[in-house]
Amino acid sequence: MKPRANPSFLCGLARRSTGQPRLCVPRCFPPRSCLRGANMLDRRINKLKENLMRQADEALVVRHLVDANPRGDDMLGEVCRAAVLLHPSASFEQALTLARTMAYIVYIDDYLEEEHPELDLADYRRVCQNFLLWPNRDLSQMPLVNATVARKIEEQFREDEVPEEWTAMRRLVWEKSIWTMLQENHWLKHKERVTLDAYLANGMYSSSFPIVQVSILAFSYQDVSQELKNRIFGHICQASRVVRLANDLRTHERESAQGRFNSVDLISGGSAERTLDSARDAVRHLMEEEFEQLKKAIARERRTGITQQFLSHLIDSTQVLLDFYEVPGGRHSQGRPDRALKAS
Repeated sequence: MKPRANPSFLCGLARRSTGQPRLCVPRCFPPRSCLRGANMLDRRINKLKENLMRQADEALVVRHLVDANPRGDDMLGEVCRAAVLLHPSASFEQALTLARTMAYIVYIDDYLEEEHPELDLADYRRVCQNFLLWPNRDLSQMPLVNATVARKIEEQFREDEVPEEWTAMRRLVWEKSIWTMLQENHWLKHKERVTLDAYLANGMYSSSFPIVQVSILAFSYQDVSQELKNRIFGHICQASRVVRLANDLRTHERESAQGRFNSVDLISGGSAERTLDSARDAVRHLMEEEFEQLKKAIARERRTGITQQFLSHLIDSTQVLLDFYEVPGGRHSQGRPDRALKAS
């Protein structure tokens, strides 16, 4: 196992032209240098937004994030901000691929959640053929915009000469993402009782976080043993549980208004005496416990060699998203200065 040339997420080993923004440095003095870092970050975000807005052949996906999206007033900006914060040392082309990936996930999720909630696990193969390139034998049956976005994501991996060894894992996380979205539709459609454990086991795949992290791995390493891939993927799954809980705290009100549920509802519904506020506190406490378990598991990991740096990055990425989701208080934020930039 060895790092690829210029592993893009590793500060100090990345291409000099795409170094880590100063904003990401934990302490930044004097304040003027923080301002320069913030301006640099904003320029990168705006450049990503402008590039995606110019892509006429994927306008349907991009406009979905711009036109009155119930998730937020500037979902395209949030996607681009997340791409930069999660992968601060990426080349522009890699950051664009990650932003395009997250935009596509939001598009697929809203398609299944809002436009076609009747689709469930029985429709899995058909939905995969609608959005993913590799299950298709006849691409003419795939909507043109879907094929275009999926092809552009794949093209970046070819241009970066990402080894074939990552193809199976990359396809797995995309397929699992669609499966988990359909599983949630199935639960709602059939009014099934769901345990918190079952929800979290499913929900950790339904965000773009595992897809983004596996993409960063693929951009950065080659000749990784399957046993090591499996261990690292286990840590990614643990981090995804933390991110899922943080996202649930942020989106509970919107999802509740749509008749959907998340971990807050499952905890509040488990006890007649528990209020919604106490359920949120319980979710926050669980999120903090999961994050501590992730840190301890990675601290015990001594056999990963160079990928230890990726695992440190994984902890940082998880913390970035807790800040991004503006999860208040808790052990994860103790002793940390307020972020200069937060997601709106």
